Amino acid sequence: MSSRSNVFLYRPRTIWLSAGVTAFIVLALVIETIATRTLKADLVAIAWASFILSGAYLLFVHPKVEIFDEGICITNPLQQVTVGWHRVEAIEARYTMSIQVGGKTIYAWAAPAPGRYHARSVHPSEVKGMDIGFDNQIRPGESPRSDSGQASYIAKLRLKEFNEKGLTGCESHVSINYRGAGITLGSLVIALAFYALSF
Repeated sequence: MSSRSNVFLYRPRTIWLSAGVTAFIVLALVIETIATRTLKADLVAIAWASFILSGAYLLFVHPKVEIFDEGICITNPLQQVTVGWHRVEAIEARYTMSIQVGGKTIYAWAAPAPGRYHARSVHPSEVKGMDIGFDNQIRPGESPRSDSGQASYIAKLRLKEFNEKGLTGCESHVSINYRGAGITLGSLVIALAFYALSF
């Protein structure tokens, strides 16, 4: 793996709330099932809980954006893409924070953009000196109070510094999250099997 200097890890705080609420509801249902039903029902409940929790982890907790001096690494549920700054053509914040590489757009699940009406609530003082937007207008995704806005702004700063200082970009590569996909798919198969056997 290429060296990474001055790493900034972006993962929105709200994911912990989403993951926590999901885990609380699932575990409460499992406890209720174990306390009042048969062994077969218990196994079915535990199997489905494993599937839901592994899926929640994959969707909510696993995604992240790592921004460093040499490039950027976008981790989505099933794929991780590392790109050196020298290959990044543009950084956007339309639907999510995204980068364009070789004519392709790579979206970051960890940095979604807000609704289109969000930009109306942004005060001009919040974006003063940030060099984003034009005519005091910004896209909703560029708002400094949004996940996409925060991540894309930091990425743009690093890209600018990279170009100004003439740094060397990291190697670019793509890896698939086979482990996460396998655990989630495997837990689904087990849950379906237990469900079928319970009848």
